[in-house]
Amino acid sequence: MIDSADRRPHAQSLATAVRRILKAGVPHRALLALTGVVLGVPVHADQLEEVVVSATRRDTTIEDIPYNISVVSAQTLDENHVTSLADLTKQIAGVSFVDQGPLSRSNIVLRGINANGTDHPSVTTVAPVSTYIGETPLFIPLQIDDLERVEVLRGPQGTLYGSGSLAGTIRFIPKSPDFSGFHASIEADGSQVEVGHDFNDRFNGMVNLPVSPTVAVRISAGYQHYAGFVDERYIVKLGPPSTAINSPVGIPVSATPNNILGPLEFTPINNANDTNQSHVRTALLFKPDAEFSALLTYYHQNDVGYGLQAISPNFGGTVDTPPSQNPFYSPSYPVSFPTGGTVFPHNSTYDTNDSFLLQNKRHTDLVSADVSYDFGFATLSSDTSYYQDGGTDVQDNTGLLTLYPSFYGFLPRMVDYQTDYDHTNGFVQEFRLVSKPGEHVDYVVGAFYERLLSSSGQMQWIPGQTYFGTLVGDPGANAATLGDVNVIASTETYFRDLAGFGELTWHITDAWQVTGGARQFSQDFSLNTSTAFPFCGVYCGNNGDALGTTSVDKGYAAHDHIFKLNSSYKFSEALNTYVDYSQGFRRGGANGIPVSGPFAANPALLIYTPDKTKNYEIGAKGNLQGIRYSAAVFYIDWDNFQVDATAVASGAAIAVNGPKAKSKGIELELSGPIVPGLTYDVGYTYTRAQVAEDFAVTDFNTSHEPVDIITGKNGDPLPNAPKNSATLAVDYAHGAPGLPGWDMLWHLNSNYRSATLSQLVSTDPNAPPPFIIHGFSIWDASAGLSDRHGLTSALYVQNMFNSLGITGGQDRGAVGIRGEHFFVSRPRTIGIRVGYSF
Repeated sequence: MIDSADRRPHAQSLATAVRRILKAGVPHRALLALTGVVLGVPVHADQLEEVVVSATRRDTTIEDIPYNISVVSAQTLDENHVTSLADLTKQIAGVSFVDQGPLSRSNIVLRGINANGTDHPSVTTVAPVSTYIGETPLFIPLQIDDLERVEVLRGPQGTLYGSGSLAGTIRFIPKSPDFSGFHASIEADGSQVEVGHDFNDRFNGMVNLPVSPTVAVRISAGYQHYAGFVDERYIVKLGPPSTAINSPVGIPVSATPNNILGPLEFTPINNANDTNQSHVRTALLFKPDAEFSALLTYYHQNDVGYGLQAISPNFGGTVDTPPSQNPFYSPSYPVSFPTGGTVFPHNSTYDTNDSFLLQNKRHTDLVSADVSYDFGFATLSSDTSYYQDGGTDVQDNTGLLTLYPSFYGFLPRMVDYQTDYDHTNGFVQEFRLVSKPGEHVDYVVGAFYERLLSSSGQMQWIPGQTYFGTLVGDPGANAATLGDVNVIASTETYFRDLAGFGELTWHITDAWQVTGGARQFSQDFSLNTSTAFPFCGVYCGNNGDALGTTSVDKGYAAHDHIFKLNSSYKFSEALNTYVDYSQGFRRGGANGIPVSGPFAANPALLIYTPDKTKNYEIGAKGNLQGIRYSAAVFYIDWDNFQVDATAVASGAAIAVNGPKAKSKGIELELSGPIVPGLTYDVGYTYTRAQVAEDFAVTDFNTSHEPVDIITGKNGDPLPNAPKNSATLAVDYAHGAPGLPGWDMLWHLNSNYRSATLSQLVSTDPNAPPPFIIHGFSIWDASAGLSDRHGLTSALYVQNMFNSLGITGGQDRGAVGIRGEHFFVSRPRTIGIRVGYSF
């Protein structure tokens, strides 16, 4: 049983919130900023359209929500040509995202709450920002289409949105069927990527059909092809599979035909990182009367991607092991293992160095039923969803394995070929009773159940391992049966979450409210994993079998609660002030690591425990004669923070706990008209996220000696948490000269993020330091025409100045020269889209 750090009710939390922020070192500047925004904004007669959101589980205006929230409307998604998560995150100040391509599953970072490195998607820890598609808690690389809006709820939202919401929640709200009449739309989009000169294309359409006075159907579907722009210059030429033993690929071909130890030969692929995505969503709304409604939805998405949206600009030259380290070196073979003296040409900017063309195929199916009944005093809702999400991929670990040439006998032309699979079945049920807005008291109460069953695994081959081993009399323990199989792994996990939650709002006066909330939950997690190392057989396992198998069966249970307390005072429509205290909670889990045998890990690392955030926030928001603004100052205590790591002996991906971290900052947003037809939207965030206590996490190496794998000290910055980020959007709409009935829309938007680090700083002088991810900005623009009968067209340019926006990756200090890569934003793209609505 995991106890919370503080189980006492937080009766003094509002006062504590103010005190903690005043101690955080940002208050005076922040309060001045709040005052400046409230009193110093320009005044114009034009009014912005009222923004209605459902973040509090009832429809309300964004100005009335007593914490910081950002909304990206359907119009903004369209004008900014947002089709992917990477596009979306550029619209929101303070959001950080490692752009690994359209299929990226990188964590979204809000308010600096992140301890993981930027080298790959998290494979162990749950994301610190929860994401919802409709009412379903699910994260996928969503193809953004036919959305009503996206709501970004900043700060922990655990009382209403569950245990993954350490730093915030992002809600994707699809458009629902409506009864207003038949309408449909189609759109086609084509563009060219400047680097590589290949073409993107996108097609999507929608049909809304009232079948009867009580039934309406909405169907939307789309397909998008993202052209590649990264050249894979070092794709290794492989012989037929028959040249290797029990491997799907053959031994790498020698570039010197009569020399079995000769260098690698390559077959380059240009513009390798292309991606295809398709989706369809069908929704049926049944509404026989004003009280009852039932929305049934089916969503399917299919993704196929190749290569990495990453570059290796520093790569080139001879990559080899010195002959003195190679016991097989002799004058007969004046080259040395493992690469046979391969000389790699120096890369250009958009080149990378994988040994194989990577592949990623995924599919997602989601079925949901959202039913509600209005009893008059309150509305009872039932949200039920079931989903399957899975995929297969081909990965390349050559760079990492070539760091240890002696372990593999100085194998010539060393490559590592790996296939992975993963599959998750999820079932979610939530019941909510939401009261009608009352004169004195409002409430939301509910129950939540979630069950996740996941399976994953991998097969890893070193083609030629048996052949070359036989030449020197060491073919491997299982050469006759498994041959070149290097690793076999499989994992099964089970997770169950059962919770009761509620929020109660007391309207002390018409202007003053106080809200308290709580969530009580019980969670169970179990893991069963099996890993085999056939090459070294029984020596490498803990089960005593010939395959070198290690098995782990572990689990944990947590029973805990979190609280929320906030208050707001609305002086007028122009000024609503609030103070907020909220807690977030993220589940823990188990690591599939052996604790006996040669790859034994520290038994203390079998379990990683839940972590919790405490968010203190004050802010102001309002609509001052057409100028909408919001300003917030926050301080977050993060206890027992989770971070992805790697077990030393086995190389298994694991998660561990650090002690404490903290984040503090300022968030500002301002939007409104400048002159008739000309509007602006500006966002700015300052965040300072740091480790708050010295720590070291220790594992064992193959000699069973203690080794620090994650360390840090008080004051170290958290990775992927830029101090400064900003967004800007400007729109100008007017009648098209000489085209009666036509309108023109000019649009410009920009996103800026300052420098950050790729991973936590280590106190170990022998550990590779993080690299600096330099700051950059990306500018987009478009010019569009539309008539009043539904015809639209737009010419657009994305990444106008062709910024090389590096967002993460791994440098050679961590993975070796052949594994170094840096994830980048897509280059300048110029295109045109045409649509018709009827």
